[in-house]
Amino acid sequence: MRVLIFGLLIIITINCFAQINGQFVNEHKNNCKIWLDEVSPLDSLIWNGNCKNNFASGLGFLQWYQNNKLVATYKGEIKQGKFEGKGKLEFIGSATFEGTFINGTLNGKGEAHFNNGGKTIGNFINGDFLNLDNKYLKLLKKQYVDIKDSTEIYGNDNNVDKLFYYVLVPNKKIEAVLILFPSTGETVENVISCNKELMQLAYDNNILSAVVSANYNKALERDSAAVFFFETIFEEIITKFKAPKHKFILSGLSLGGENAIQYTEMSRNKRFNTYIKPLAVIGVDPPVDYVTLYNHAKDEIALYARNSAKITDSKQLALNEDNFLIKYFHNLYGGTPKEFPDKYTEGSLFSLDCEDGGNAKYLIDVPVRIYSDPDVVWQLINKDRDFYHMNAPDQSAMIRFLMLKGNKNALFVQALGKGYRVDGTRHPHSWSIVNPADCIKWILELIK
Repeated sequence: MRVLIFGLLIIITINCFAQINGQFVNEHKNNCKIWLDEVSPLDSLIWNGNCKNNFASGLGFLQWYQNNKLVATYKGEIKQGKFEGKGKLEFIGSATFEGTFINGTLNGKGEAHFNNGGKTIGNFINGDFLNLDNKYLKLLKKQYVDIKDSTEIYGNDNNVDKLFYYVLVPNKKIEAVLILFPSTGETVENVISCNKELMQLAYDNNILSAVVSANYNKALERDSAAVFFFETIFEEIITKFKAPKHKFILSGLSLGGENAIQYTEMSRNKRFNTYIKPLAVIGVDPPVDYVTLYNHAKDEIALYARNSAKITDSKQLALNEDNFLIKYFHNLYGGTPKEFPDKYTEGSLFSLDCEDGGNAKYLIDVPVRIYSDPDVVWQLINKDRDFYHMNAPDQSAMIRFLMLKGNKNALFVQALGKGYRVDGTRHPHSWSIVNPADCIKWILELIK
């Protein structure tokens, strides 16, 4: 989780975005300079503390107003106009952050409390909530890849064009590799915090785990840049850490699950020549049939248009997702599924209308797990979605297809009521629907 000081777009789960276009601003009482990440003509500041060389400095209390309305306060230490030292930052009506600030962001042990009841308490690195136990945190490495992110494979990164991955390498012989792909807009650090137990158990069982900085790539059959980036990481893990090439397990949430499954399908498709053939694949609530996904988005947009007065914040997020998907598919395939059915089938992980299952036929001999929290009551209340407009029906149909074709290690894992975000708030579309101990046990059985 990245805390952008004086930025109201606070990232705690996914689909939140922020950019840093900051500058020093003169506060109104003592004319001390204070750094703001985002500046508008409506901003005004009052600093009750000392100035040093025209910069706010030392212990004090800061009030931030927008259009004469108090929107945030900070009580604590400032150095050269930036938060530096112990402090407490409160955004009125949304969240409070407390701990040690370094160069304006939380570092080390800290706390974030949100008005919706959510909270994150643990370790922060440069504002990101990165919460492994100390033993493992010290071993976690961030590896940059010599590839420029010219196609925005990874967004939500303050316009940085560097691509990277985090890796947790066991201190003994590596028995397998577990790759984790983020969902749309999700930070790599959030993936790690959400999968704390999974990654730590992997380490304890000599399984290398790596999290890849990809959260905006297109469907892999049309995104050669993303495939090249993934394979560059796979090759580096194999050569640098002496990991077994034939024991990769790919996993991911939502878009990340699509990446994991689609790459695995491509590895068995003669049209493609992939660097590895994953041993197994895990999808955490991924959409699998793009035709269904498109049609459901279109249905929901029409529903909201007829009931606009009833849209809540959570339902507005669902509507935003729907509009994003329609635009995404039009850009990717040139139009609707009716206009370009072959393109949608070519991209889908599974095609319900195809007798051969579409690309799912390439998984007949691959161990597959799809995790789902099919909480229809939650979806009805929060998203106006019935069971037919969730991912679960297509996911279960895909697993049924694989089972009927003889795949004895294809499993639809129903994790009803298990979905919670890293801040503790309830949401079925979350990493927490994976039981870490059971998942690692399954992987160990595969690599015997």
